[in-house]
Amino acid sequence: MQRRSTGTADLCVATEVLDRHYLAFHQPADDDKVSYTVHQAMTDYWTLHGAERASADAIRARLKLVNRFIDHEITIGVLREPVLPTVLDAEWLMRFRKWGTEIDPVTQRRRDPETGEWTVSTRKRAKSTVEESIIQLKAALRFNAKRMEAVPELKHLHRAAVTPERNFRLSLDQIAEMLDYTAEGDPELSPAHPARLMPLRRYLIGAICTLARPDALYDISVRPDRQQWHRDAGVLDLNPAGRIQTRKNRPALPVTSLLANWLEATDDRLVCHESVAEEDEDRWVVQRPVADVKKAWSVMARRFGVPIGFGPKLMRHSMATLIAQRGVSQQEIPLALGHVVLPPSTRRYVIFSPAYLIQTKQALEDITSELARKMSTPLHAKPTQVGPDGRRRPT
Repeated sequence: MQRRSTGTADLCVATEVLDRHYLAFHQPADDDKVSYTVHQAMTDYWTLHGAERASADAIRARLKLVNRFIDHEITIGVLREPVLPTVLDAEWLMRFRKWGTEIDPVTQRRRDPETGEWTVSTRKRAKSTVEESIIQLKAALRFNAKRMEAVPELKHLHRAAVTPERNFRLSLDQIAEMLDYTAEGDPELSPAHPARLMPLRRYLIGAICTLARPDALYDISVRPDRQQWHRDAGVLDLNPAGRIQTRKNRPALPVTSLLANWLEATDDRLVCHESVAEEDEDRWVVQRPVADVKKAWSVMARRFGVPIGFGPKLMRHSMATLIAQRGVSQQEIPLALGHVVLPPSTRRYVIFSPAYLIQTKQALEDITSELARKMSTPLHAKPTQVGPDGRRRPT
C-alpha cells in the first residue's frame, strides 16, 4: 500500500488531481471498455491532456460543440444513453455537419463599454469550425484508445474542401484609409466614436508591424514578466514566457520604429481600450485589454467594401502580400509568419542578431513610412509619460 498527497487543501483541486492520477495509472478491464462512452472519452482527454495545452480554450470550445450535438440528439430521441463510440459513423458525421452549419447558429452577446447595453447577434457557423471539432473528437478518441474496445473510423474534411479560396487583399491605400478612420471615427455616430475605435487602431498597428495572427496580437504585452518585448535588442517575442508553442508557431520578430513607438505608449496589452480618468485637476490615461475587435472590424469592413467573410486576419494575409511585393525572400516570409520554425538552439541566438529577418524589417519600415505619407492623421501614438505614481498622463 502506498500513500500520496494531492498537495492541496482545496477539495475541488484535490478531486482533479485524484482524477488525473486515476486515469493515468488505471488499467481498464474488458467490462470497462464495453461501457466506455463518448462523453467519458472527451472528459478524460480534457482532464489528462487538453486542459494543459496552450490551445486549451479552442479545445474546450470544439469538444463543447460535439457534446452539445450529442445532447441534442439524445433530447430529440435519435440517440439513447449511454452513447458509445460505436454510434459514431459516417451517417452521424453527416447529421453533425448539417446541424452545426445550418441548424444551430452562433449567438454572440456583447456589452457596450460606454452605455452598458447588451446586443445579441447570430450567424451561421463556418464549415471549417465543424470540421475542427471532428478533428478534436478524433484526437480525444485516439488518446483513450486503451479504454475502449475499438476506435471508430471518422473521416474529416480538409480545410481546402470546406473553405473557398480567398484572394482578396487590402491595398496600402485601403489600409491608410482604415487607419485614418480609426483616428477620426464617424462623426455621425458619436463625438466619442474615435475613442471607441482605439482597440481597432492598435490592432491594425500591431498587424502591420508583426504580421501576427489575431490571437497572438491580443496576447502582446509589455509587462516585464511576460518577457515579450526585449527593448535593448529590438525584438518582440510573440510567444509570452511560460506559454508552450503550438503547431501555429509564434515567432520572435525585429521591432520596427512604429511598433516601438506604440509599445512605449502601452502599459500592458498592446490591443487595449483607452479612457481618461479625472480626480480634482489630475487627469490620466487608463488602458483596459479587450477580448477582440471583431465588432469594430465588421463595421469598418462594411464601410470600406471588404467582402463578407474576411475578418481581422485579413490584415495578416494583406501584409504578407505587401512585403512579398517588396522583394522579401521566400526564406524570410515563412519565418516571419511562423510557418517555418528555427531549431531551439539556433533560435536562442539568431533572433538577437542584427541580420535576423532584416529584409522583413526593412520592408515593414518602408510600408509604415509610405502609410504615414498617405494618411491625413498622425500614424504614431499620442505622446504620454508615466509618472512616479505609475499613471500615464498626456504630455
